[in-house]
Amino acid sequence: MIIKINNDYQVEAQKYNNWVLQRVTDSKGGRLTDSVGKPTPKAIGYYPDLPSALKVFYTQRIIDDNEVLKIDEYLILLDKTNRELSKKLDFFKCRRWRR
Repeated sequence: MIIKINNDYQVEAQKYNNWVLQRVTDSKGGRLTDSVGKPTPKAIGYYPDLPSALKVFYTQRIIDDNEVLKIDEYLILLDKTNRELSKKLDFFKCRRWRR
């Protein structure tokens, strides 16, 4: 199963609780493909669950912006990102308890 996060990233669910965060585009937004044009996402990392993969995605998203930030600006951005992520992860917690 593949879960698309946005145009650049996806998570592939593999066997045995293995979740792979993948980048599907290059730095210019072009699709990553092999020599014959077949899509070939680049694995960013392997995680035991979807929330762990999403945490890394949100951190990577800040890095991908490639901005020059002062430490105060970075900390504010990181805090905003963590709040956004917490909202998403709360959804998983609620879903897990309903079962």
